[in-house]
Amino acid sequence: MDGNRDTPTKMSQRARLTCHQCYRQKIKCSKTLPCTTCVKKGIQDQCSRDERNGVFRSTQPLQTPVPENTQTSEILQRLMNQVSHLEAKLKERDVPLQQTDGGNSTHLGPELPARHLPRGSTGIARIAGQSSAEASDDDGAAADSATVLEFLAWGRRKDQQFHEAPENETGPRRYSVVLEDAAIPPSLMEVITSPRLDLLEALLPSKQNVRILSEFHGESLLWYHGSYNNFTFSDELRSFYEDYQGNVRHRELNFQWLALLFAIMTGSITCASPSTAQSWGFDAAERFALSKRWYDATISCLNLANYLENHTIYSVSAIATLTISAHILGVSNTQSVLLAGAARISQSLGLHRLGEEQASQTCSDKEIMRRRKRETGRRVWCQLLTQDWFSIPFSESYSLNPSFFDTAKPLNCNDSDMQTVPNTTPTITSYCNYLYDIAHLITQLQDAMASSNTLYTKYEQVLKYDEKMRALATAYMPTFLSTNAPVASTWPTYVPWARRSLAICLAHKIIMVHRKFLGLSFTNSAFVFTRRTCIAASKTILKEARAARDDNGPVLWIDQAFVVAAGIILSLDAFHRKPDETDFAAHQRLVSQAIDYLTQFPESKISIRGLQLLSFLTSELDAIAQTGTATSAQGSRKRQADGRPDSDRRPEKRARVFNLSAFMKAMDAGQNRLPVSTPQVNEVDGIAWETFAEMFPPQTGFGGQHLFDEFSSFDM
Repeated sequence: MDGNRDTPTKMSQRARLTCHQCYRQKIKCSKTLPCTTCVKKGIQDQCSRDERNGVFRSTQPLQTPVPENTQTSEILQRLMNQVSHLEAKLKERDVPLQQTDGGNSTHLGPELPARHLPRGSTGIARIAGQSSAEASDDDGAAADSATVLEFLAWGRRKDQQFHEAPENETGPRRYSVVLEDAAIPPSLMEVITSPRLDLLEALLPSKQNVRILSEFHGESLLWYHGSYNNFTFSDELRSFYEDYQGNVRHRELNFQWLALLFAIMTGSITCASPSTAQSWGFDAAERFALSKRWYDATISCLNLANYLENHTIYSVSAIATLTISAHILGVSNTQSVLLAGAARISQSLGLHRLGEEQASQTCSDKEIMRRRKRETGRRVWCQLLTQDWFSIPFSESYSLNPSFFDTAKPLNCNDSDMQTVPNTTPTITSYCNYLYDIAHLITQLQDAMASSNTLYTKYEQVLKYDEKMRALATAYMPTFLSTNAPVASTWPTYVPWARRSLAICLAHKIIMVHRKFLGLSFTNSAFVFTRRTCIAASKTILKEARAARDDNGPVLWIDQAFVVAAGIILSLDAFHRKPDETDFAAHQRLVSQAIDYLTQFPESKISIRGLQLLSFLTSELDAIAQTGTATSAQGSRKRQADGRPDSDRRPEKRARVFNLSAFMKAMDAGQNRLPVSTPQVNEVDGIAWETFAEMFPPQTGFGGQHLFDEFSSFDM
């Protein structure tokens, strides 16, 4: 190599924190500005670092950057700016304590700077002339500095400001902050991704159909979950076709945004009524096939984007949006895992630290954009909380504790202008906000039950929260959601749908409050209030579900799931009555009505499984009405306990002998005899217990094995 050739000076890859004076004299330095050594020598004004050291201040690049890496340089620069900000905070805190009031403070020595004082100390705040609130913020920044820097080494950022991260507002444009995996050759990567792109290309409908599906979701379904901002998404969808020609193979396409698009289309095709789907040109067979394929396409897009590593709001919105269709498609287990992952991604994005938005009547365009972005984060976070809390009966726990987030409920505003309106005015967030309050009450009940040690004190909590739930359903319900109030012509079209959905939901949540004592209520008179309450709520669910049929409205999974739950409760009550009782026949008729209702949804997995289970229960009730004995209870251990003939037994005992173990064995053996009037389900030849293992979504509170665990403490 030519020694005369100009070469850039080699520089350390690590920034030197030692000050220039200590570095020259080779003495110990506290690595702060000014350092303690220079302060002791009285030359603190000369204490500085070599501006040329380290890669962070080098003006000569070590290598020629490639165009693909420009985004990486930007993110590194942002991270370095954050490090500099933390260093500045530490510098402000490293003032010797001799300078505090009176000069009587204890000297901590150079190895124990002032930032290690207890957080209640105010000396530093007085020196800097700060308010106590500002001092507290600085304390937090300094105390977390080590954690923040450690997270940077992991490739993660602590306390990320969601609304300031550009990757959360790129829409269909990919925001690359990492390099491609160098271990995988480009040719091999293309071989891996090309088949998936082929499938995505084949599954994407025409531009006209995409717009129809997205508009339907925004107008008829978004009020139910609020997982994305329709105003923003419409602009992004326009960009997808104008700037990217709707090409899923475009090099700069953001696959997490594409996942959101597929999730929106999945919800529309799954939840649209048959007549609405037919008007779009989708027949029943194609609709059934596409709904499942589009759900899978959503997950495929997320995986193509490596969403578990690259966190953006689009993946969270896509997963939360899938919830409205996942349960109908029979993938509740998959969805519950996706939601758990979305919750962790949300925390990584800082959605749990958005605080409370200041309500204002007038905003600049810039402020509207900022508020729209922050409100999108609040809405999807609210949806994740609601789904997590409504799953409490399934797991007896919840993951997102209200004690560890400060994000407030979304503002009551619409997507277009983001102007706050009174809570008496219906907006796209009204229903979700009210459902959030209901879900929050369930968490409080769970905590109260967990802290009680006897059935008596637990039941006291149930009665207490029953009263709170009823108050929430009456005194605190917005007027426009009440079925007793007239519907104003200026209200959105979804208000009647929201009313009927809420009536069903509230009745089910009353059952959820009492669920722990529902089984005992059939045999223990001390809990008779629970029995009466749950029966009344079940009748309300059936009544509202049958009245909620609207050819122009959406088909929601909760209607079917909660109808099955109501049918189960009415069946169990009938099993604990004598055949000649009036309520026995009345409840038997109601269960038959529930079966008739479920036959209207032959493509819904919830409906199919619920139909099979309720049909089996109905056949058992028919056997009791005819012979006084359930077929699943014949030959049970209780029946064999004595040798008396059936004629010597009291009818009351015969009505109660419905053995749970025998019931499950009968289902395993495929002994279900469906009534002639009930259509058979073609996809299931026989009925096994596994068919019902996860019959309901976790949010119903009654799910397969969990359901029968609730009632396994007694024989019916």
